[in-house]
Amino acid sequence: MSRRLRAAALAALLAACAGVGGEPRGDRAPIDHVVVLFLENRSFDHLFGTYPGADGLANYKGRQADKSGATYATLPPPLGRDGKPDPRFAGDLPNAPFPLLRFVQPFDLTNNPVHRFYHMQRQYAAGADGVPMGKWVAEGTSGGITMGFYDRAASPVQWRLADEFVLLDRYFQSIHGGSFANHYFLITAAVAHVADDPEYRAVAGPDGSITKDGEVSSDGFVVNNLDPPYPPQRVKTVMKQPLTQPTIGDRLDARGVSWRWYAGGWSAGKDAVAAGLMPHHNPFQYVKRIMDTPEGRERIRDASEFPTALRDGTLPAVAFVKPHAPRNAHPAYSTVGAGDLWIGETVREIMASRYWPRIAVVVTYDEGGGWFDHVRPPVVDRFGLGTRVPALIVSPYARRGVIAHGQYEHASVLKFVEWRWDLAPLTVRDRDAAAFLEAFDFAQAPRPPVALP
Repeated sequence: MSRRLRAAALAALLAACAGVGGEPRGDRAPIDHVVVLFLENRSFDHLFGTYPGADGLANYKGRQADKSGATYATLPPPLGRDGKPDPRFAGDLPNAPFPLLRFVQPFDLTNNPVHRFYHMQRQYAAGADGVPMGKWVAEGTSGGITMGFYDRAASPVQWRLADEFVLLDRYFQSIHGGSFANHYFLITAAVAHVADDPEYRAVAGPDGSITKDGEVSSDGFVVNNLDPPYPPQRVKTVMKQPLTQPTIGDRLDARGVSWRWYAGGWSAGKDAVAAGLMPHHNPFQYVKRIMDTPEGRERIRDASEFPTALRDGTLPAVAFVKPHAPRNAHPAYSTVGAGDLWIGETVREIMASRYWPRIAVVVTYDEGGGWFDHVRPPVVDRFGLGTRVPALIVSPYARRGVIAHGQYEHASVLKFVEWRWDLAPLTVRDRDAAAFLEAFDFAQAPRPPVALP
């Protein structure tokens, strides 16, 4: 094709993607598949705080303060998985973020910092110097390790994807706190409400402050973790009734758009937890319409089937992929290195598949995991936004080597899917979210796959 014909074809594609007044139209975008790779418990600064050009740790000028408000002279000793001082770390760390690779390697296990709804909000408070995010250590449970960060050597695949595609440096977890609330939000743009679990509720004092932590807010919203009402289950704190809120699956089914949630360990049935399933990471396992019907249960597949779908041509239009526990990057039982390795293997499979020319891949984390991030989250409602987390957009139509600065969250994933297939929003949160369209250039020729470390 001549240069003139190529230019004409690109101009025609750009026009096809635009609607009235030049607004982009999802139904005309060259994207037939959206894949979400959803990992665990790492903040933006924890993985990308030293990435060139990003809003990173160089912009943090504060110092951490203890619960009395006094500034630490040095960070408290980092604690290990046993809750005792970790002998791998120096005992006189300066009161500042510090590089973890001085003490541990990417595949070394570490402590699992607290990441609960009420704790996280207290961590955002200012230190004695007035700088926000100054109580991260004091309101944590892991000593100074929460201030540790990694660099390119620990996450070479993700940094390479940032070099070649788009890194979002203002993408936040949607709900303060931990995993279930953010997984459930990813499929509903809502926080689950339960009326029959008073034993799990937090207790609020007369002034509204929390005097006793709980899995459920004092008015019945599940802000921390309950296991699903359907087996397999891992813990005794189990939701009593299934949930009936509309999900993105309902919207896609009504439009006739195929979708799946791929969960690591799911195919092992009653032994799924032993095989690496974390039930509170499996949000459709809480949903009545999915779990009570054979066709609904068919929507949940084992994560091992995702590469097969790429190879045999059965990839649904929308796919959420959750690795099994040892590879999901969650501290204490997984590692940064394991998560990065899984991302690399999975993205290589996507790039090698027939679907690469018309796909958009979102790589992100459910929540920050209690690891320090210096950006105070914007307030959109009483539940969030929470900690900033890493997010990457990988696509043949992604811009190259761009850091996108728009404000995004898990509702932005829903908004992007809704934009592409002209779906009604689920709640006000996804209605008002931005869809990270700045990450794309639909006028460019589709880019070939890139080599990954």
